[in-house]
Amino acid sequence: MKLIGILGLLLILASIYNYTQISQFSTNKLTLHSEKLSYPLRITQISDYHSNGLINRKNLLDEISHFNPNIIVLTGDIIDRKTNDINSVLNLVKELLALSPNVFFVIGNHELKNKNGNKFIEKMKELGVIILDDDIKTIQVGENIIDICGISFFATEEDYEGIIKDINQNNFIILLSHSPNRIIHYSKGVEDLILTGHTHGGQIRLPLLGSIIAPGQGLFPKYDKGLFQLKGTPLYIDSGLGNSTIPVRLFNRVQISNITIKPTRDR
Repeated sequence: MKLIGILGLLLILASIYNYTQISQFSTNKLTLHSEKLSYPLRITQISDYHSNGLINRKNLLDEISHFNPNIIVLTGDIIDRKTNDINSVLNLVKELLALSPNVFFVIGNHELKNKNGNKFIEKMKELGVIILDDDIKTIQVGENIIDICGISFFATEEDYEGIIKDINQNNFIILLSHSPNRIIHYSKGVEDLILTGHTHGGQIRLPLLGSIIAPGQGLFPKYDKGLFQLKGTPLYIDSGLGNSTIPVRLFNRVQISNITIKPTRDR
């Protein structure tokens, strides 16, 4: 009976821990530098939200508002393939647009699988979100000229090269891709920053070893979570604000990322 009681207590503690991991988001703060920028550029990245209804939306919006991003990027799987009520997520998107008019989105595999995925994408476009599907958009933030590129989930190397061929190398170049799996092979190193998601950081991570498995990379993947260098370009993989398949996370709390790129002179 004593053993059963101990096991029961451990199960309760594990459930509380997991609930915290999947519902109480953290904010990863990343600072980079670039000689192309005259003033700091602030980017909030939200990836793999998967319609996570456990997230406290007010806390999320307060956190982003406090950071005051110049740009918000949604790097795919903002809805889940099983999401029926897209309106709840669209309401969140409206609130994000109120924080910054520069909201960009690349399509994830779950938007492609959802029966309402096309409708969701069209509604976001109507709201004012810039959909980057093998496309590029140039914006000005203060004195900074930014080229924001986005490749589709099934983009070929030819698609990628078609995007970057006319890019102005004097501009600060951001590439968005839902998954890192293609861009790690395609990148020519012309980008100044690559932002992706998809891996969820493996969802389950082990100390020292990192993630156990990630989609498209198999066991103990190299490109799982965090900052990497890809031909001299920073590749950042956000581990996501939601979960798919099973709502379990270990040593890997759901998160958003607030990224600041400062002029090199500010080092």
